Amino acid sequence: MNRFSIVLFFVFLSNLITAQTLTIDLGVGFNKPSDDFGTIYEAKPVNGLTVDAGLRYMFKKKLGAKLDIGFNRYGEGGDSPEFKANYTRVNLQAYYNVWDHLYDLQMRLPERIGVFLHAGPGMSFLKPLSEPYINNKSSNFNVMAGVAVHYGVTDRVSIFVDASNIFNMGQKINYEGSVLADKINSSMANLTFGVSISINSDCYFCDKPEM
Repeated sequence: MNRFSIVLFFVFLSNLITAQTLTIDLGVGFNKPSDDFGTIYEAKPVNGLTVDAGLRYMFKKKLGAKLDIGFNRYGEGGDSPEFKANYTRVNLQAYYNVWDHLYDLQMRLPERIGVFLHAGPGMSFLKPLSEPYINNKSSNFNVMAGVAVHYGVTDRVSIFVDASNIFNMGQKINYEGSVLADKINSSMANLTFGVSISINSDCYFCDKPEM
């Protein structure tokens, strides 16, 4: 990398950091893997802990992108043998604020509310934590989609709830760690509650919708 590229990179990074639409999203919550387990295994219907963290950049009021990482831990439920596993994912998602459209449909939502649809591709990493599958680590592509509702507490801080589903493609091992005879598609549902902190920003969804 030459000096010009280095200077250009730091100029870009400086502009990104001071951008009026860059937001840090932090959330915690619960998860539920789909029923893709070995025959004697079963997960709890609600598992914790789920942790999400990401950077979201809004190009304009309605459209943006988010780079985030999520961590899920889950374990046995019902009469299943004991097991635990970690599921980590990294995604790049498009974010679209549909608040104005809901207003157009005569849904009179309170001010300072942002309703976002989000979706995008990523990678998932599965790590069993219990014998005899502890060495059966796996990774696969995923597509994540969901809806997040934000409420602006101040012009720079909002709280949110996010319901999402991660669709795993070509999964090589079951969620408890047993090796699959054939690759499968599965899913991981997440429900998280969190806080968003805007960097040097006004609340871009706190005003009345554009008419």
